Amino acid sequence: MHRDDHCSSGTTLLSFLTGTVIGAGIALLYAPKTGVETREMLSDYGNDLRDKTRHLPESLRYSAEDIAEHGKNLINRGKELIEQGSEMVNSGKDYLDEKKNALSEAIEAGRHAMLEEKEELTASLEKES
Repeated sequence: MHRDDHCSSGTTLLSFLTGTVIGAGIALLYAPKTGVETREMLSDYGNDLRDKTRHLPESLRYSAEDIAEHGKNLINRGKELIEQGSEMVNSGKDYLDEKKNALSEAIEAGRHAMLEEKEELTASLEKES
């Protein structure tokens, strides 16, 4: 079998499994059942899925395992990227806080210098009068 055949078969299997899970979820949302009935329905879905996948050729099972492993790797990589993004956001916040503090200090220094200049000007005008 070619690699494309494995991918196609694996994609078909993954699509089937995804459809089964989505169908079960929709059935649970729209069917007013008790907890016991819901658990029985989930058990039936699980048994049905196991029976359907039991008869798949071994190559398809391995393809599904490969796809699942690839999916796990993608999820882990996504988690790493989210963590890196969070670190970058935190670094950016720290940088902005530093700049905000520096700006606040500069404004306060400017106010202080302005008050001193105003006092000197007032004193100078009073001496002239």
